[in-house]
Amino acid sequence: MNRHCLPLIAAVSLLPGSQAGGQSPYAGAKTCAACHSEIFRKQQNSHHARSLRGVEAVPEVMSRLPFTFQDKAGGATLHLERAAAGVDLTAQQGSEIRRLRLQWSFGSGVKAITMTGLREDGKYVEGRLTWYRSLGDFDLTTGATRHMPSNVLESVGRELTGDDLRKCFECHTTGDAPQVPLQPGAETGIHCERCHGPGREHIQTIARPPPSDRKISQPGRLEGFAQAQMCGACHGKPPEDSDLAGIRAIETNPNTVRFASSRLVLSRCFNESDGKLKCTTCHNPHEDAVQAAAQSDRTCLSCHAKESRRKAAVCAVSRDKCASCHMPRERVMAHSSFADHWIRIVR
Repeated sequence: MNRHCLPLIAAVSLLPGSQAGGQSPYAGAKTCAACHSEIFRKQQNSHHARSLRGVEAVPEVMSRLPFTFQDKAGGATLHLERAAAGVDLTAQQGSEIRRLRLQWSFGSGVKAITMTGLREDGKYVEGRLTWYRSLGDFDLTTGATRHMPSNVLESVGRELTGDDLRKCFECHTTGDAPQVPLQPGAETGIHCERCHGPGREHIQTIARPPPSDRKISQPGRLEGFAQAQMCGACHGKPPEDSDLAGIRAIETNPNTVRFASSRLVLSRCFNESDGKLKCTTCHNPHEDAVQAAAQSDRTCLSCHAKESRRKAAVCAVSRDKCASCHMPRERVMAHSSFADHWIRIVR
């Protein structure tokens, strides 16, 4: 056994759920840090890692309290305020007041932060107010006007079904299938094992040199479509080539601009790259998405330049700010715009 891996084995044995008969295959990101300290440090400070937090841990929310909003569409006055047991969203119509005890904030704050929690009748609810980066303040949650409250109880937000909850928490947690409310020890946000898969067996395997199989997924080695499908679990899973109806739906529905993976596979660049153009061509998944024009230009010009071996078409207009024309930003949600990953000449 490799003596340098002994601390890892010890750490794994002490993790929650590691007792005989109840062992989780997940080791937790902090265990990964023992060998991958620099990557861990960067990833822990990324937007992915902050995509789910307790409400009281979110400065964008807490710094704006108390906050009052007149919901003209719903007819109630909404209050966000600190309470003895946390943060509450209350709705008031006349003398009647109903309360939502906020628990979780979804979103890193790059575009928005939407809060969820338990209503006083025990139902799990998406709050009717969202914090938006472009405003630096709260406004109605996207889609709120499609779910009009029929009474003051519903004015605090939209009730989430079991399927809604599963989808929300699955895309914003790492590890075993999340239970709602989340159990102690749940790893909130997107961390190592969300993309690389459960790490406990990997840690145990690398202690037995030479490991012929490291027992860990390496998504960076996937070809373009396979990687887009993996990232698309949360960023819009692309349809198969044979799913013509699915492809057509993505092409014609402007709201799919939100889902980068599903739009990327429509691109001629993607389909003629022999699997080489993929999500990680432009994005380092351990860090925040870099929007520097110079960096994206270098990626484009690696093919679309006279000196390139690929002999792809060369733009007659410019060699700068390629994405501004070929991946224009579209506003398909209130207060938020998204770069269209369908790379093309936009007519």
